[in-house]
Amino acid sequence: MLFKGFLCILILLAGAGAGLLKAKTFDNRVYHLQELITTLNVLESEMKYRMDPLPDLLLRVSRVKDGISAAMLSTAGRLSKIHASHDFSDCWKEAVETAYQESALNKEDIMIITDLGIELGKTDLENQAGMFRRTVSLLEAQAAEAAEEKRIKGKMYKSLGTAVGALIVILLL
Repeated sequence: MLFKGFLCILILLAGAGAGLLKAKTFDNRVYHLQELITTLNVLESEMKYRMDPLPDLLLRVSRVKDGISAAMLSTAGRLSKIHASHDFSDCWKEAVETAYQESALNKEDIMIITDLGIELGKTDLENQAGMFRRTVSLLEAQAAEAAEEKRIKGKMYKSLGTAVGALIVILLL
C-alpha cells in the first residue's frame, strides 16, 4: 500500500514536471528575444559612437554582453575576420544559425535576426540606424507575442501536465 501511494505521488509529480518543462520553452523564448533586443541596442550605440571595423565591434560587444546573443556576435565577428573575402551576410547567417539552433526562438524570430545581417556594414550610419530600429521593433512585436503565448500556453501546459499525472494515478487506482 505504501509503495502504491509513493508511486502515485511520483507519477503526479512527473506529470507536473513535464508540464513545467514544456511551459519553460515559452519563458525561454521571451527571455532570448529580450536579451537580443538589448544586445542589438548596445551594438547600435557602439556603431554610432565608435567607427571601428564591424568584426572588431562585434567582438567587443560580445565581450560586454552575456548569453546567446553575445555568442552570436562573437561567432559573426570571428567568422568575418577569418573569412574576410566572404560576404558578411553569409558570416552573420552562419553565426545566427549556430547560436540559435538549440534555442526556443521560432523560424520567424530567426529570419528577422538573419535579415539584419544582409545590409549590416554596407550602408552609412543613418541607414543602419533605420535597420536597427526596424529590426528592434519587429523583435519587440515578437516578444509581445511570445509573452502572450507564455501567459496562455504556459499556464495550459502546467495544468495539462498535472491533469495527465492525476489521470494516470486515477487509472492506476
